[in-house]
Amino acid sequence: MFGGLQGIILSTVVFLYPERDKASNNLLAIFIFTAVILLLAPILQIQLGWKYVWIFHCTKFITISSLYLYIRSLSEEVSLKRTLKHFSFAVAYIPIALHYVKYIQDKYQVTYEYAGGQDTYDQVLSFTNLIYIIFYAFLYFKAYKQHKERVKQNFSSKQKLGINWIKQLIFGFLGTVVISYTLLAFVLTNPDFSTKGCLLNMVALTIFLYFVTIKGKISPEIYKLRKIVTETSAQQEKEVEKIEKIKPEEEEKTINPQLVAIADKVRDAIKDEEFFRNENVSIKELAELIGEQPYLVSQAINTVMGKTFFELINEERVNVAKRLLTDEKYNHLSLVGIGFESGFNSKTTFNTTFKKHTGMTPSEFKKSKMPV
Repeated sequence: MFGGLQGIILSTVVFLYPERDKASNNLLAIFIFTAVILLLAPILQIQLGWKYVWIFHCTKFITISSLYLYIRSLSEEVSLKRTLKHFSFAVAYIPIALHYVKYIQDKYQVTYEYAGGQDTYDQVLSFTNLIYIIFYAFLYFKAYKQHKERVKQNFSSKQKLGINWIKQLIFGFLGTVVISYTLLAFVLTNPDFSTKGCLLNMVALTIFLYFVTIKGKISPEIYKLRKIVTETSAQQEKEVEKIEKIKPEEEEKTINPQLVAIADKVRDAIKDEEFFRNENVSIKELAELIGEQPYLVSQAINTVMGKTFFELINEERVNVAKRLLTDEKYNHLSLVGIGFESGFNSKTTFNTTFKKHTGMTPSEFKKSKMPV
């Protein structure tokens, strides 16, 4: 009970702070709060009585959908209409939950406690819930993929921008679901294990909720992408009429001169190595440097240069690294030092990116003494 009370307090803290990330915090708070209600379900069932169990059956659908909406909110605005659309299933499920509660109450004379799994109705609802979870698991990974693509479009590094955080959220939550269904299957064949199974399930969910709350609050950089994407979209809506439009039939033959000019500015800007040595440089910073709108810079890089911002910056970093690796003046630097000097933020990222562009690891390239 004490753990549940702490969870409610933590969800309140997330809900109230900070103001700049309010939309995401609200959804994260809803996820934590509804998950805490599920966590306390066995205790509340005893305290309130069986007739209120329908609340828990509907709440879990909000928990599942709010996590998806939170993931989406890290890279885009989530409207109230979309939120209500995803929460609507929980409301639509109320008649079913009420019928289930009355059916079990009448059939088994339940007043407070009911272990579950005794009736076919339990199994049907569990299967329905599983289908719902699988559907949202698909949406989780789809949102993760979209977030990753947006990071590549706007940043030179995939570190600290929510990618790992989203993976941890997805696998952590699905892990608790797997534990829950595994314990349920075991309880169905071993009814005496019901109390212990419930406790184990509560422990797993509690650990996950603490992780979500703490990590979600100590990592403000995970909200950076949404700010840039939102600002870019707003600018694009205001200035889209100013852009020279290309007819579909001419698209393959003609490239917008405005984008060509911006691409030239980009090439000039990235000649300054100090720019892309910043490990988390963004397309917004590049746009400010050359005096253009971020969405136009992104279009220029994609259309004229044929690559993403992520690919462009890392390609330049690899070129710098190749020069440093073959310059005797930098022999005193380790390979990690060369990577940091080139703008990479970790040894793993440096090795992976360098090999992707050259077909060799940095050490292999250095030994080959290949001219740059």
